[in-house]
Amino acid sequence: MVPKNKWREYGYALLTIAGSDGMVSDPELEWLTLDMAREVGVDEEIVADWEEFDFESAELDELFNSFNSSTLAGFNTLLIYDAIRMSSADGEYALEEKEQVHEAARILHIAPEVVIAIEALVDLEQAANKLRLTIL
Repeated sequence: MVPKNKWREYGYALLTIAGSDGMVSDPELEWLTLDMAREVGVDEEIVADWEEFDFESAELDELFNSFNSSTLAGFNTLLIYDAIRMSSADGEYALEEKEQVHEAARILHIAPEVVIAIEALVDLEQAANKLRLTIL
């Protein structure tokens, strides 16, 4: 679980990854600022900071350095999972986003095969959601 005092930086990392294709689309931003923020109870002040964040000038190394290693180890795979979900929220997991996810995983010492498994999980969840909407 992400410590409450690290939500700001966690969101900044997600924005930096999702924005690696040159933009954070409305669906991607809504996934972060509405869906996820509401689900986990992120303060409005942090959400406002996310909305103003300059993801184009951010560096993942610097963002990850704001976490101590033991804290980060508790949610590093969750960050990759959320980054893929956010980057896919607009219906396209762009090559630049995928490359940035893999770079983040490298920095976080997550094995490439784990990233591939997480990508497959997100694909499976999206397919299940589409099927549910079609049937129901």
